[in-house]
Amino acid sequence: MRATLLRHSLSEGLNNLVRHPLVTLASITTIALMLFMLAAFSIFSLNARQMMARAGEQPPIEITLDIGISEDQIASITAELESNTNVRDFQIYSPEENFETFKSNLGQDELFSDFSADYIPYTYAVRLIDPAGSQNFKDQLEGLNGVRKVALEIRVMEFLSKAIIWVNYATLAAFIALGVISFFIISNMVRVAVFARGDEINIMKYVGATNWYIRIPYILEGAFAGLIGGGVAWLAAYLTYMRLFDLFMTRTLPTDVLAMIPPIGIAQIILMLNLGLGIGVGAIGSAVSVRRYIKV
Repeated sequence: MRATLLRHSLSEGLNNLVRHPLVTLASITTIALMLFMLAAFSIFSLNARQMMARAGEQPPIEITLDIGISEDQIASITAELESNTNVRDFQIYSPEENFETFKSNLGQDELFSDFSADYIPYTYAVRLIDPAGSQNFKDQLEGLNGVRKVALEIRVMEFLSKAIIWVNYATLAAFIALGVISFFIISNMVRVAVFARGDEINIMKYVGATNWYIRIPYILEGAFAGLIGGGVAWLAAYLTYMRLFDLFMTRTLPTDVLAMIPPIGIAQIILMLNLGLGIGVGAIGSAVSVRRYIKV
């Protein structure tokens, strides 16, 4: 009995897509448009979160050591950085390296022919995992013996930390808003489809068809429409993003702050999101419409 019901439901669900092509086209188009908007915002959100995270790592914290510091003190500071769980990575620069960098930036080496690197300190460039912990990190390092100064942009770190949180909130709010809008639009489209087949449903009720026997084909029809709409939306979003990626990444390195996520790295996420939401919203919208408006 269950196998017969399943075969009938699958057959009727697919046939219903063909019987009323204009309604089916309207449903699929509605789903595709809403999921394309959701995919576009999801892509924007994923790239924004990556850029914020990279921006938080990009401006390194500079630690300046005392001039004439001993090797033991340098080893102690290095060990402290290695054991700090918020340190992503760090690089130490010798006085000679700092001196050469300074001369290179100034562009006039002859001015420093009699100047010695003995008057230049060792420095560290440190990147943190969580920018929000930058002030605690500064307080901790400034208490170490041999550390002269810890320089960081507190306002930049605080802004980046808050920006990441707000991007997450905006993503969640957009998902909820677009999901609710998609549900009601698709529900109304299915309602029109169900009304268009009211005579068929009444005949089925008169001959003794059960509620689920009538409902399941419409639920599967909505799921099929959502599947097709989700696939169309994913393809449109993927091709658009791939074009934008090729356009904006021609002169941008993959490690830059403004570097976009490669299309292959985002395709699977958007595909699963679109298909899952398309099938779910289509099926649920159909179920609600059949139950609420036909009262079977």
